[in-house]
Amino acid sequence: MSKVIKSLVIVYDDYNNVLIAERGKGKKDSPKLWGIFGRNLRGKETGETCATKVIDKDLSCTIFDLALFKEYSLNSEEEGTVQVFTGRIRQMVSLHKEVNKVKWINSREIDNYEFKEDEKAIILDFFDSLKK
Repeated sequence: MSKVIKSLVIVYDDYNNVLIAERGKGKKDSPKLWGIFGRNLRGKETGETCATKVIDKDLSCTIFDLALFKEYSLNSEEEGTVQVFTGRIRQMVSLHKEVNKVKWINSREIDNYEFKEDEKAIILDFFDSLKK
């Protein structure tokens, strides 16, 4: 198994909607991409610790029911894997300055948003897992 280098978090609610965040600053012409929450691991940090910290930073709240969803291999240019966790939030959020806005979406709305590379597939995989 390859080394885990990144942690992502799918935040979902009681109706299995997923919270996505729009990021992107700069020119009006530049795309503002949507995605789930995540960052690269730092030092000897575990994936679970990284996931907890990214939610605390981006949303200023605590994540509950954190569980490992799946691990995905990165593209061939980068070696390593991404750990994807799922969890819930139970309080109001306060967005970090790097997050433009957040939105709850369901599986029918996913095509209305432009996502970061591979994150749309991960969200679709999560929605598919709910059907089983």
